[in-house]
Amino acid sequence: MHLHLGGKDSDVLVFLIQYADRIVLLETNSHVHFRTQPAGRNIVALSQSWLANMERELQIAAEQARLATAERDRQEAEARRARIAASLAAFRAKAGLSKP
Repeated sequence: MHLHLGGKDSDVLVFLIQYADRIVLLETNSHVHFRTQPAGRNIVALSQSWLANMERELQIAAEQARLATAERDRQEAEARRARIAASLAAFRAKAGLSKP
């Protein structure tokens, strides 16, 4: 999805992924993504980059939960891991992706 920041005919856009409970901002840019062949190819790359970053964040949160010595720290890290996992699952479902 993209939003025109300067109004209907503006070439200043924000690209984003919208979920029921959050919005992930990918970048600000122009209509350049629609000039690629196939159209939108760069948007796919942005989404893939976001997915890779979220998977890395998931691993970090899981490791933090595993290594936490205080129960409160472990619970916070596990809650963060669960939120990231839910975001990834929603992204994959909407995109028709399945985790290998």
